[in-house]
Amino acid sequence: MRDVLVVDDDFMVAEIHRRFVERVDGFRPVGLARTGAEALSAARALRPHLILLDVYLPDMTGLEVLQRLRSEGGRVGVIMITAARELDTVSGALDGAADYLIKPFEFHQLRAKLEAFAARAGSWRDAT
Repeated sequence: MRDVLVVDDDFMVAEIHRRFVERVDGFRPVGLARTGAEALSAARALRPHLILLDVYLPDMTGLEVLQRLRSEGGRVGVIMITAARELDTVSGALDGAADYLIKPFEFHQLRAKLEAFAARAGSWRDAT
């Protein structure tokens, strides 16, 4: 079972994403965070396998959260989630992230990203 932390400043959006995660075999939501600070704290406390990380948060960007996680040596998987369609934001989101999604997205799109993450994680583990 892969634990997932959902990070989005909009509670309703975070709840929808949490429910989506619950519907995918092999994944379970273990926490919700609404700010970058909450995300960093929850990542340290919960040690999830994957974080669904919104780019726009009230206190810092999701990209800053990702950079801080990586600078602390965190190897957690990250799927960046953004409403931004600008190439700079999307390409920046991919730097250090496993994947990204553009909001709004449907369940099947998230399921495909989670399944791809699980396949990559499984092949990485088999290679070590």
